Amino acid sequence: MLSGNMLKVLQLVSEKTMDITSLRKSTRLPERMLESVIDSLVERGYVVRDEQGIGITDKGKEALKKTQL
Repeated sequence: MLSGNMLKVLQLVSEKTMDITSLRKSTRLPERMLESVIDSLVERGYVVRDEQGIGITDKGKEALKKTQL
């Protein structure tokens, strides 16, 4: 089950790869909370974090699709 914050981050990064600063501004989450959400999404394989920023994976796209049915 994905929390509201996880869904919010997944939706944002499904549109484009974003850096942590942009995500923090868009979500208005405190940095520690956002880092925790991103870590959880990475652990589940829904997003990847690299030098370009945070991007959605195919698994993340599928999870997002399932929540929008």
